[in-house]
Amino acid sequence: MNCQNLRSGRLAIMLMGCAAMAYAGDACKDVKFQFKNLRNSRIRIYKVEYFNAANNKTQSESLPNSECASGSTCTTGGDNLRDSEGEDLTNFVLFFNDQEADGGWSKTDVHTQKKIPVTKKCSGGMTYKGSPTWTINP
Repeated sequence: MNCQNLRSGRLAIMLMGCAAMAYAGDACKDVKFQFKNLRNSRIRIYKVEYFNAANNKTQSESLPNSECASGSTCTTGGDNLRDSEGEDLTNFVLFFNDQEADGGWSKTDVHTQKKIPVTKKCSGGMTYKGSPTWTINP
């Protein structure tokens, strides 16, 4: 085998490896979500669902349980969104439970309508929010 063929083969292998890495994507780290709780009770956000335009899929991630008092504007703790760094994300749906009068959490899973963010491109440390502020309605 001559050197030219060897170099061409190595280049082809490197390019295939780069293409596979680009498809897999990196997690968008420490992402937060801001919203206003308009419900008559404290809520606990536990999951987010969103559309990732890069892979044309709806994805979901569990969130650290973030509580928000009635009437408050709150921001969730940071979480990592898989395969999302530098990608356009939209159609966010927040899943939550209401706090009951006895202090426990309802077993009924409730979710918001799809929310469109001000900034779609995901970057580490960002906070997704709307303009006007996303609301969680009664």
